[in-house]
Amino acid sequence: MGPSRFEMGDVDRAPLVTARIPPPYPYLARRRGLEGAVTIRFLVDLKGKVNHLEVVNAKPSGIFEDAVLKTVSRWRFKPGMKEGEPVETWVETTIRFKLER
Repeated sequence: MGPSRFEMGDVDRAPLVTARIPPPYPYLARRRGLEGAVTIRFLVDLKGKVNHLEVVNAKPSGIFEDAVLKTVSRWRFKPGMKEGEPVETWVETTIRFKLER
């Protein structure tokens, strides 16, 4: 059996970001003046790497998901902690795309 996996509310300390680059604004979306948001869910493993990345919601659909998936997979964390031990933790976050005006 593998390590236990916990939701954010079940750990003593949530995973801490050590490396996070924002996803690039897709060229066509920028050109068309589109803004949006993508909610993603992923598992931070014991080494702080992102696994099991999935899109929970995207508005508008089909525009920003690829940029988010490619970028978030490279994010790194200090793993979540439970009772003083590192644990795999599910994280859900929303990335917003807003144009500078």
